[in-house]
Amino acid sequence: MNTPNISEQSINYMNAYEKSLTLWPVPYKSYFVKTNFGDTHIIESGDEAMPPLVLLHGASMSSTMWYPNIVDWSKNFRVICIDLMGDKNKSNSIVDISERASYAIWLEEVFNKLNIEKADIVGLSYGALNTVNFLMYFPERVKKVVLMSPAATFIPFDPIFFNYAFGMVNNREGVEKFFQWIFGNRYTVHSLILEQMVSAMMWTDTNKKATPKENGFPYVFTDNELQKLKTPILLLLGEEEVMYNPMEAYTRVKTSTNITVEMVEGAGHLMNMETPEYVNKRVKEFLV
Repeated sequence: MNTPNISEQSINYMNAYEKSLTLWPVPYKSYFVKTNFGDTHIIESGDEAMPPLVLLHGASMSSTMWYPNIVDWSKNFRVICIDLMGDKNKSNSIVDISERASYAIWLEEVFNKLNIEKADIVGLSYGALNTVNFLMYFPERVKKVVLMSPAATFIPFDPIFFNYAFGMVNNREGVEKFFQWIFGNRYTVHSLILEQMVSAMMWTDTNKKATPKENGFPYVFTDNELQKLKTPILLLLGEEEVMYNPMEAYTRVKTSTNITVEMVEGAGHLMNMETPEYVNKRVKEFLV
């Protein structure tokens, strides 16, 4: 069996992405905005006259992961789901974007292109890490923030995370084991999302491989950095979190910041999928 070349891998991924979008339960626009870092892909739903709500997804999940949440949130917001530059999704980077400062400058440029002066942001996992990073550089562009299951950010990953993450590479069985680890017996990921993740792992485009750097991600913010945060922030941690000890993260945030932190009962890392009813309601309570 021949290994697909990059072009075939890209086509397979884009097809899987489009199939995942069939899960999107409300009307949407899919479009690109040009930035100095490349073309940024966006899925947008809701009335353009409503306040903007920016959603930042988890690593390799793409903006399609928000399909269980978009119905509720698009009733009150112009919801703008941004495919994170440099990750496995439809955005296409043309320059290096591995430094934390670059990620923040890129996102501010997207805000400018969309004429967003200020927005609420909801970020999950890698998206939550990007959100806190953005606040470090451009807090004046953000109203309120909801962080869910941040990747690193407050405490390092448990070493076991890397075992599962590396096990996903070019390996369907590895992806299936990863989701089983994330969800346990509580939830089964939709087959279309599974197929998209598998195709993402098979996609070996060098522009889609973020190499960790000392000034890049993953990153745990210092106490001094976190104490600078003045934006209203709600942090939701799942009591079934497996990427790190959620109580350790809870304790650090509770004792060293002004962030509102809550444990979500019965939820793991991808709580937006696993417990959408609670997450949808809690996010709107905090933001509206």
